[in-house]
Amino acid sequence: MDFDTLFGPYVQGATKIVLTDPYIRLFHQARNLMEFIETVARVKPDDQRVEVELITSEEEFSPEKQQEFFEQIQKNCLPSGILFSWKFEDGIHARHIVTDTGWKVLLDRGLDVFQKYEMNDAFTLANRLQKHRACKAFEVTYIRQ
Repeated sequence: MDFDTLFGPYVQGATKIVLTDPYIRLFHQARNLMEFIETVARVKPDDQRVEVELITSEEEFSPEKQQEFFEQIQKNCLPSGILFSWKFEDGIHARHIVTDTGWKVLLDRGLDVFQKYEMNDAFTLANRLQKHRACKAFEVTYIRQ
């Protein structure tokens, strides 16, 4: 299982993608977000611009670190034609992806579907390829709007 399989067909062709997940706060969650954006980059035409907006909750203990993650993602996505933005909203709980092509993907765990793995070992396949990671139990529902 990987994000390309889970999300690729549903974000393909979209020019606006809104990901709502209140739990994009810590490093591994920001890394999951970046891997989702990598899926978007793989399925979009090279000459197409895609807006990816994140709606999340602000991290209460180290918001500056969270802000730093998002700024790095934004800067590194721009050359690929992906315009990443984010906003903070209080009180959100539901996790989903909505595209301007009519798809709504309900995510009961958000993007946090992988069990812990060694992120610092450059020679571990699980570090580079999602399909080699153990998964947590999760559900995804695809709705055509």
